[in-house]
Amino acid sequence: MAQTSKSNFEQMKYCMDSSAACLNCAEHASDEGCARTCRINAELASCTAKLMSLNAPQLNTLIDLTIKSSKECAEMCIKHKNDHCQTCAHSCQNLAQSLRQVTE
Repeated sequence: MAQTSKSNFEQMKYCMDSSAACLNCAEHASDEGCARTCRINAELASCTAKLMSLNAPQLNTLIDLTIKSSKECAEMCIKHKNDHCQTCAHSCQNLAQSLRQVTE
């Protein structure tokens, strides 16, 4: 099980940063078609940060879901050239990479 420690604060920050970037992307998305995926990832990232702070027993399952969701969101948004999608994609990539460190 992933343990909450000082080192997990970095992952929690990545979660919240990604959540904010995804919500911003969803708000600005018009024709890109990524708004729903971004909103889902924002909620998962936010929930992961909260459960990480509680060292919840469900944390590893949620981390796995968040990594998968972040990869899907990044893959979708990276195809769009506007700034909000590019920011979202890079934030999701960083989050997935950071969360992988927790599960190793």
